[in-house]
Amino acid sequence: MPPWMQRVIVLPVMALAACATVSPAATTEQEMLAADRAFAARALEIGAGPAFVEFAADDVTIFPSAGVPETGKAAVEAWTSDWPEDMIIEWAPEAAHAGKGGDFGYTWGYATYTRVGQEGASYGKYITVWQRQDDGSWKWIADMGAGAPAPEDR
Repeated sequence: MPPWMQRVIVLPVMALAACATVSPAATTEQEMLAADRAFAARALEIGAGPAFVEFAADDVTIFPSAGVPETGKAAVEAWTSDWPEDMIIEWAPEAAHAGKGGDFGYTWGYATYTRVGQEGASYGKYITVWQRQDDGSWKWIADMGAGAPAPEDR
């Protein structure tokens, strides 16, 4: 076989091999990042509280700062009902990490908290644990946050 023909055969085989090396974890991580971005966008559309309820799994567990963990969407509704209606939470995931099974993982990122008509902001960091649902969608099953420096100080 002439050398030029070997290259013609080898290049397509290498291209196929490169496509096959995308790991299931990488795909899962991209899906979770997309879910987190959709969650953040929805919070800006309908408010943070309703978005937290909408994106929560039925068996979600919350970890309120001044209480004990609670499970279920009703707990999320009660927790978020105390949030100020004029509060705006904007966030964006920085990274995701997925389990090998492709149905579980977490995203983490930074958030900015503001109030309508008020100057200034506060900042936080978060971690959201995601689980693939039976219908293929991603829902959060746990979420925790803490204070963070302003973006210019990170």
